[in-house]
Amino acid sequence: MIEAVIEGIGYTIHPVPGLAEIAEAYVPAKKGYIFVDEEQYMNGSSFRWRFTMAEELAHILIHRPIFDDKSSEEIVRIQEAFTDSEYRRIEQDAKYLAGCLLMPKEVFLARFKHFFDFQSQRSSNYLNILYYVMRQLSMDFNVSCQSVSIRALHLDQIDQSDLEDLLEMFDG
Repeated sequence: MIEAVIEGIGYTIHPVPGLAEIAEAYVPAKKGYIFVDEEQYMNGSSFRWRFTMAEELAHILIHRPIFDDKSSEEIVRIQEAFTDSEYRRIEQDAKYLAGCLLMPKEVFLARFKHFFDFQSQRSSNYLNILYYVMRQLSMDFNVSCQSVSIRALHLDQIDQSDLEDLLEMFDG
C-alpha cells in the first residue's frame, strides 16, 4: 500500500478542501507533509489516488534533496527559476518513477506476456489484443489503463502509434 510507504518515510497525508482547483496533490516546502485534494482523499481507493500518491512519493525521492536545508525564500527562487521545459521534465520524471513503483518491470513484463499470449489465442486483431492486455494489467496493478499503456510504451511492449490508438479507445 503506497500510503504505508509514504507514512513509513515520515510523511503525513493531509487532505485540503478544494485543492483540486490548483493541483491534485503537492509536497510543500515544509518537510513531512503531502497535501492532497480532500475529495480525492475521501475516495482513496481509486486508480487515480494510487498514482497520485506514488507520484508525490517520487517527487520526495527525486526532488526533495534540491530543497533540503533551504529557506522558504530560497525555495521560491529555485522554483521560479525553473523553465517550462524543466518543470515538465520534473513532472515526467516523477510520473515515470511512480509507474516503476506501482508496476515493477519484471512482474509487468511477465503479466503482459501472459495476457498477450492468452488473448492472442482468442483474437487476431492486434489492437483488440492490446486493449484486453491493458484492461487486465490495469486490474492487476490497480492503476488506470492509461498508466498501464504508458508503462508498456516505456518498456518497449508497444509503440507510440499503439499508445495513441489505445488512449483513444480508453477515452471513447
